[in-house]
Amino acid sequence: MSLKGIIFDKDGTLFDYHSVWAPVFRVGIEDVLKSLGRSGDDQLRRALLQLLGIGDDEVYPEGLVFKSNSLLMLSDMWIFAKRWGISYRKLFSSFKRAYHGNREALKDSLPRAKPTGNLQLICSRLREEGYRIGLATSDHRESTDLCLDILGIREFFDFISTYDDHYRKKPHPESFQAFCRTFQLTSDQVAVVGDAVVDMRYGKRSRAGYTVALLTGSGDIKSLSRYAHAVYPDLDGLLTDPIIFPPRR
Repeated sequence: MSLKGIIFDKDGTLFDYHSVWAPVFRVGIEDVLKSLGRSGDDQLRRALLQLLGIGDDEVYPEGLVFKSNSLLMLSDMWIFAKRWGISYRKLFSSFKRAYHGNREALKDSLPRAKPTGNLQLICSRLREEGYRIGLATSDHRESTDLCLDILGIREFFDFISTYDDHYRKKPHPESFQAFCRTFQLTSDQVAVVGDAVVDMRYGKRSRAGYTVALLTGSGDIKSLSRYAHAVYPDLDGLLTDPIIFPPRR
């Protein structure tokens, strides 16, 4: 195997998910409560955050924000609305508005991003080895660029796929295929690095040559190991990976 390209997930892979998104969703939940006429309802506030997958100091893998299946997301939301006696339509529309309308809250939160490893060193090593470096995220382009600038690694990325580029969501391989076409690579020449099962399924459906899972986000070692060739505690594990960085002879 000779890898020539690598595609990273963003949230939970390059930085700790909770450090950035928990404050954003807490702001959004206040808007949701207001829309539902339940401002000040602390019990519902906590339940809504748990539904999303946001705890006080951690994330919950079963939360809505970590699911790639839209039908399951809608089903969970419908069950929640019924249990709490609130309008499903209002819940859905207020959730959507809270997420897409909170760009300012996200900008305020991004400087708190905690990197999951020595990003500068890893990206520099990849560049020295001749890798084409890509990113595939469901976030918007504006906040993605801002995040990469804050982390100090924007210059290393040759290809960025975001919500605004209209590729189908992971695990669909459309963005992976676009990356391969752009740099004339075959799928087995590209590695995928992520923190969630959807990232690993993305790699598998794309027929990536190598998939690396990190225990820095929403995935656990048991579920990630089903798909990944290698699992590391954090991004620094790449530095000693013999496939990403083969020993020099």
